[in-house]
Amino acid sequence: MGEHSNIFILQLNLLATVVLLSIAAVLFFRRNNVKANIFLGLLLLYPATTILTNIAFIIFRQHQFLFLGPVSIGFNLTFGPVLLTYLHFMQGKEGKAPIRSIAHFVPAFLVFASAVYYIAIPEKEQIALLNEVLSGESVYINLINLFLLLHVCVYLVAAWRDVKRYSKGAAELEIPHVENAIKWQKSLLACIITINISLLLAFALPVILTGSAHIYSDLIAAPACALLIYGFMIYKGSAYHVIYNQVDYRAFTQLAEPVNSFVAEQENAGSQPVYKEEFIAEQKTKLLRLFDEEKIFTKPGLKLHDVAAMLDISPASLSFIINKQLKMTFLR
Repeated sequence: MGEHSNIFILQLNLLATVVLLSIAAVLFFRRNNVKANIFLGLLLLYPATTILTNIAFIIFRQHQFLFLGPVSIGFNLTFGPVLLTYLHFMQGKEGKAPIRSIAHFVPAFLVFASAVYYIAIPEKEQIALLNEVLSGESVYINLINLFLLLHVCVYLVAAWRDVKRYSKGAAELEIPHVENAIKWQKSLLACIITINISLLLAFALPVILTGSAHIYSDLIAAPACALLIYGFMIYKGSAYHVIYNQVDYRAFTQLAEPVNSFVAEQENAGSQPVYKEEFIAEQKTKLLRLFDEEKIFTKPGLKLHDVAAMLDISPASLSFIINKQLKMTFLR
């Protein structure tokens, strides 16, 4: 590409990097900070480090930095567990976070280890491999790039299912205080899904059409997606007020605790049924009596946990009986 084009691409990439790092810094160094903000800042570091790596050995063509390719991809392979951990905190959950499981990081470790090869080989081979990368003909780099994008897709599916379970639990309990957090999580995932599909197309289409990857497509797609993230953060983040201080986050976790308990109990009951037939029959009889004789459905603002308290059972148990046994829903 021409010199002017390279200058424009360099400026675009530097602008995107500065924007992302600025937002991340704000999230990292807030007063009375909480883990949710820190993990959101970590999510912004992934595209920033990718862009910086591209600048190092694509725009400036520095073969001695070629090892940064697998290092960057290995780092990006930790995106999924960090995303799940951020959602964990954004749902007000306590206890073990997904990021603590070492299994999530095995692919990253393997790709990291491959970077040693690029450091150990002679300079002439480094130059030859750099030319392969720039021409889009490096089989290994192309494969791990494709694996990265598909790897992120798997985590996005898991994240979407997790948010749906949480959203359903909040809806059944009719707890409106977590509504903004749910909207933010869904919007964030929709944004990341859009970006991942865009990057996948930017990588895959040149391979399909020409038989090799086009390295410059990444130099344009990555900063473009980064600037999209910036706009999204400013617009949606401000609208949903999801940047917490310690006091606000503590209050949020207290409001979210019934939802998390409800979802956890539902999951345990679904995988290991614990309700005996006698218990179900007894609760069905009591529930029908509350509706037929006491007409509790006429009470304004009646919620699932109110009825559960009348029956002296948990909201999850009541939801199971209504949904699975009576084939109905409590939602009004």
